[in-house]
This record gives sequence, C-alpha cells and structure tokens, in this order.
Amino acid sequence: MKNYSCLVLALAFASCSSEKKSDSREDAAFDFSYAVDTVMIDAGDHFFFLNWGLSLSDVSEDRKLLYNLNPETYLLEIVDLDNLKLKKTVQLEKEGPDGIGLPYYGKIQVLENGNIALFGQYKIHIVSEQGKLVNTIEFDQIKIQNNDQKEEEKIGWTSVLSDDGKLLASTLVNFDYKTPAAGIVVIDLASGLNKYVSMDLFEELKQFEIMHQEGNAPGISIGEYSYLSFIDHNLVISSSAYNEVYTYDVNMDSLDHFSFSASLTANEKKANYSNEVHSNKEWADAEKAKNEQVSFDEFLKLPEQNIFWRLSTDKDRMIADSVVFKQVVTFFDADFKMLKEQELEEFYNFRKPFFKDGMLYNFININDEMGFVRLKSIFDKE
Repeated sequence: MKNYSCLVLALAFASCSSEKKSDSREDAAFDFSYAVDTVMIDAGDHFFFLNWGLSLSDVSEDRKLLYNLNPETYLLEIVDLDNLKLKKTVQLEKEGPDGIGLPYYGKIQVLENGNIALFGQYKIHIVSEQGKLVNTIEFDQIKIQNNDQKEEEKIGWTSVLSDDGKLLASTLVNFDYKTPAAGIVVIDLASGLNKYVSMDLFEELKQFEIMHQEGNAPGISIGEYSYLSFIDHNLVISSSAYNEVYTYDVNMDSLDHFSFSASLTANEKKANYSNEVHSNKEWADAEKAKNEQVSFDEFLKLPEQNIFWRLSTDKDRMIADSVVFKQVVTFFDADFKMLKEQELEEFYNFRKPFFKDGMLYNFININDEMGFVRLKSIFDKE
C-alpha cells in the first residue's frame, strides 16, 4: 500500500458498506498442478530459534530475506532466501536507548524500508536491521475517536502496519475483555486521525471461545483467529471460522463483505462444544471438537498471477480414533471472485507461509533445523 493521501479526506465522509456473494466459480478457467520439494537453510555454526515455529518471523518486501526473532534472547536471525543460508544475526538490546524489552511479543512485521516492527501487547517497537530503535508506538497514547459504542475499547492483539508504516489497523477489545468489540480502527500515525469501521465479525467469533476456569484461579481462553493485512489499497480482514472476507478501502472509506460457498470444505465452524469448562478433561474434549472442524487461513496474494490463495483444512475421515484432515487451496481473482478449489496432497500447511518467486514456502522443522516445503504452481489456462 503506497498512497494514503486521501485518508484525511475520507475521514470526513460516512463510511459505506456492501454485502456481496461470490458463489459463482470458473473451475474450467484454468488447470492447476504443482510440484513439491524441500530445501534446508544452512545455519553454519548457529542454532536457529524454532521453538515457536517461526511465528515471530516475516519476509522482506522483495522476498530475499527472512527475519526471525528469538523472544527469549532478543536475537534477530536474518536468512538469505536466495542462497538458503543464514546471512547474519543481530543482537537487540533489552534495555537502554535502543531497548526493546517487553514481557511478550505477538508478531513481527518487516516494513518496505527494511525496518522491523515488533508487536507487543501495549506497544510496537520499530528497529532498524542494525538493531537501532527507530520509533515506539504507544497504544495508550492513541485516542480512539467516538465510535457510537457505549463500551470503552482499546487496541487489541491483532494489529498490522501498512507497508510504509504510516497506518496502523487493529481489532478493538473492550477493557473488560468480555464484550466482543464491534469493529476495527485504522489510524493515521502522523496526524492521529482514526477511522472506526463497524463489522459483526468479532461478535460472531465470540461463540467459538472456550473458557477454562477452575476454582478461583485465573481463567484461560482460546478462540478463533482473525487476520488483518494491507494488500494494495485495501485492508483485508478474515477469520479462521468463516468462509468470507471483508475488504476496507482506506482511500474510499468503504467496506465490502464477500461470502463464499465451498464444495470441498464446510463453510463455517459450528459451536457444538462447551464454551465454559472446569476440568482438563472438559477442556481437552471441547478443544478436540473445535479443532476437528474446518479452519481457514489468511488470504495471500500471488503477484505473478494477480490472484489470491487461501489454504484451509477440514476433517476428511476417521481412522480408528485418529482424524485425517484434508488440505484445500482456493483461488480468488483480484476482486475476490472465487475461481477454483483443489485438494492438496503432500503439502501440509504449518504457519506463516509466504510466496517467493512464484512458489509457496511453508516452514518445516527437520531435526531442529530450519527447512521449507516449497509448492511450485503450474497454471494452464484454457
């Protein structure tokens, strides 16, 4: 996303939204086949931090470098993806002028200028590749403008910066963490202006949460994922529970909602389990029932074909007491028209997949070494 000059003007107008169906498919428009291989990253004498499965990693805009953060030591590992080897490590400082020490980090994001944004619970630290602290975004310093909601809301866990770092988009959470928020906020970090975007998604996701409470001990909960990403001039919002996507055009201040009809997976999760549990056995049973259902990943854009991919999993069959899952890829055009579904074999999505040189890279841990399963796509248009 490159041009945000219209944001200030857009804030003066009431946002509009539209509901759209995308049931039509063009399965005969192209044939899709693929080849799979596995590559390993040469670490030299270094041992990569793989405990979190590269959940604290991101790739540069040109897809030449991968950055992986060790949150225990604040060591930043930088991988040369062209030559499949460790390029260097950078030791970030916990304290001092360049200190970035926080109790917890949820994600990192590489900006188009090469700086790395480190997302914590209450702030975002932005550092250079050399480890120098460039900026800190304090969430409690951002005032959320009147959103016609009676409950107070604040910036939530799910946040993303635009590629140039000028905009921050985030889900909102209530201060009591009990009432689901009614939308997202998009903030111009330079001016402080923000736009509240109402949507029902987060209230709908609330039904899938499982709360584990035993006695007077603090409860823990798990729920479904929501995804935010800036792609071109749109903020793309989706979830793991529903076969749908919201797209918010920042310049036009408009929200579109597309829903899809799948033939290879279910179209949504079902809350067919207990939302409140009071023992480890009840927790395991509810989590098993939730995890055996369909789960959708976030939308990824393949620039070479100007189409979106989305990976998903669903229960295929049972073998004795074990669930066999199927992996499905669904293709969408640039306007989110659903084009094709296809089941994948020998490719199992782990987390944080990304495209490079037309291939989909998926992390794999082989004997505590960093590797990637690569899916090379072949499109034959008729």
